[in-house]
Amino acid sequence: MVRLAATVMLVRPSKHAALEVFMLRRSEASHFVPDVYVFPGGALEAADMSPETFARTRGIDPQTLSAQFRMQAAPSLPAPHDSPTEREAAGLMVAAVRELYEEAGVLLACDEKGEPLGAQRRAQMRPLVETSRSAVAQGRMRFDQLLERFDVYADAAALTLFSHWITPPAYPRRYNAHFFLALADENQAAAADAFETHDGIWIAPHDALEQCSHGEFSMVYPTIKHVERLAQFPSTSALLEFSRTKTIYSVMPQTPGAHQFALPAELEYVW
Repeated sequence: MVRLAATVMLVRPSKHAALEVFMLRRSEASHFVPDVYVFPGGALEAADMSPETFARTRGIDPQTLSAQFRMQAAPSLPAPHDSPTEREAAGLMVAAVRELYEEAGVLLACDEKGEPLGAQRRAQMRPLVETSRSAVAQGRMRFDQLLERFDVYADAAALTLFSHWITPPAYPRRYNAHFFLALADENQAAAADAFETHDGIWIAPHDALEQCSHGEFSMVYPTIKHVERLAQFPSTSALLEFSRTKTIYSVMPQTPGAHQFALPAELEYVW
């Protein structure tokens, strides 16, 4: 079974680097990539596609979805999966917003018209946003109920689809994963949930790659490749501008050996 999934690369400006990305270390007890650093994310859930949740979300209109989910087959590495349906695509954007909230404590929210919330409104919400997080993550409160309680809407328009990666058949747990980009301001707070993830950290892509090369910051192959892409950009604005128009190839890496990934040379930095 290949599960649809959404992942969020949350980036912010930095005084010490071109940009920083928020990453989390997965629990050692996790059944999927334990004890490695990842971006916040998870599988699409049925509730992400409910009428109630869609009614509490902005930025999932058909025109926007068509512009976002523009994946195409890579000539040298065709992927065997079709694009998600319009309903699934909308659900994936909801899942991205929800997972970012559950795993990082960051709620991408807007008002009914899709306008960003003001600083005062965000400050008023912050204590309840933090205390309600575990209730949503553990299923004691639906995500749409949280949004209704705060009288806000999930801001899917704050997301930009960056890439589409599919786990190869050699792996028992397979995901049809959609990587989204979201921008945060320089002072954005974020934290691991201390349940599925630990050690939340804002880190410059170059630092993550260097530490990984020394065995001090463990990442799996798809994460490494995304961090390499982030490291190319001189600012968050340059990254966002590129992301909005880049080609999105559906990528299923080759597996030349047991538990190994590889990309054809012509796909490096162009997927």
